[in-house]
Amino acid sequence: MALAALGALGPRLAASQTPTKSIGLLSLFRNPIREEWTQTLGKLGWVEGKDVRIEYAIAEGQADRMPGLAADLVRKKVDVIFAGGPDGAIEAARATKTIPVVFFGAAYPVEQGLVETLARPGGNVTGIAWNSAYVKQLEFVRQVAPGARRVAHFRMPTAIRTVNGKAFEGLFPLIEATAKGMGLEMKSFLVTTPEDFEQAFKDIKAWQAQALITYATPPTVLARQRIVDFTNANRIPGFFDWRGFVEAGGLFSYGPLVAEMNVQAARQVDRILRGARPADLPVELPSRYEIVVNQKAAAGLGIKFPPSLLSRADDVIG
Repeated sequence: MALAALGALGPRLAASQTPTKSIGLLSLFRNPIREEWTQTLGKLGWVEGKDVRIEYAIAEGQADRMPGLAADLVRKKVDVIFAGGPDGAIEAARATKTIPVVFFGAAYPVEQGLVETLARPGGNVTGIAWNSAYVKQLEFVRQVAPGARRVAHFRMPTAIRTVNGKAFEGLFPLIEATAKGMGLEMKSFLVTTPEDFEQAFKDIKAWQAQALITYATPPTVLARQRIVDFTNANRIPGFFDWRGFVEAGGLFSYGPLVAEMNVQAARQVDRILRGARPADLPVELPSRYEIVVNQKAAAGLGIKFPPSLLSRADDVIG
């Protein structure tokens, strides 16, 4: 009798273990899929394969695949789309006006047309904005390379897009005006395709740049090793807003702590799975920032980090 009863319960037990909710993970790269995100989801009661099904839609660096991947997630009627990076955010927002979207890492969500305001997103999209305190990079240039006066940076009209398809370049006038006020000459070098980096490198070298600031965008993330190798080979101090560049051999980074951003994003997804509306969930900014320095790169460049800066560093490499 007991065995018969267990046998009768079997189908119901199996059914109870079948995930009732689904998340579509849309991303240009694999690296936004962080352990912190899935671990936090598990702690919040969403264990992959048990409580929630995750549909992975990864473009493997091929941006032209993103619209199709986003459309597939919509067809599968996932309960929420977790969109990694600016490309994921834009394509998810274009693909659906009804399925909730939580983005991770879009720098200008209002200007890009993703949300109405940070405090009141207003539609089906909310998330965690990539605010890397862009202007602060100039302050670190002054501290680490006090003799530098000519600062180069990449201008990528295709890196920051809007939902309506237009390029957004609001960042560049802001940082260039700030640099001028600090007594720095800042010049941008255009990159629209991966092949353009080689010409940009030649032009930066010909301009005799004394520092290079690089912001994390899909094109620069893909080319990070090339960028780091160029700065080190030509003794140009490189300043970045994501530690991945320093781990590749770059000099210095100051930017959001990505692990914490993943935790924030997981909490946003949890709230939506439990019934919250994206329109009512404010877009969050990074909760913590980190300084990462590379002593080996500094030695190769003939740079000594100020002791006060080293004492503030969250991680010292080399």
